[in-house]
Amino acid sequence: MRMLLQSGVTWLAACLATGCAGGSTSPETALPDLPAHQWRYRVLVIDTPSRDADAYRRQRAALAAASAGLEERHVQVVTQTAQAFRVRLVGKDGGVKLDRGEPVDVPTLFALIDAMPMRRAEMSGR
Repeated sequence: MRMLLQSGVTWLAACLATGCAGGSTSPETALPDLPAHQWRYRVLVIDTPSRDADAYRRQRAALAAASAGLEERHVQVVTQTAQAFRVRLVGKDGGVKLDRGEPVDVPTLFALIDAMPMRRAEMSGR
């Protein structure tokens, strides 16, 4: 089982690096150290051409206002330089749960996370 999970993580890392559509591999879009986060954190990957990009600034402002909710949901935010703006949410299981080319509003993000079986178990275990 562990070997199967590790191969799934390897596939996911390759998929994220190529955009899951057979595009060219770019070190800019690869998710660093995904196995270190698996089963402990959800990872919100923000690709942006520049930290001055409007979409990036809007996304960061929305996330900054919701930092307590992100922490409660075990979300780690990773920002990377890339050719285009993109937001991906990787679940604790290593699966891509969201992939958008525009900023994601916090209520939508939290609703998606809160509907996940693992998150429901976390909430009922308090």
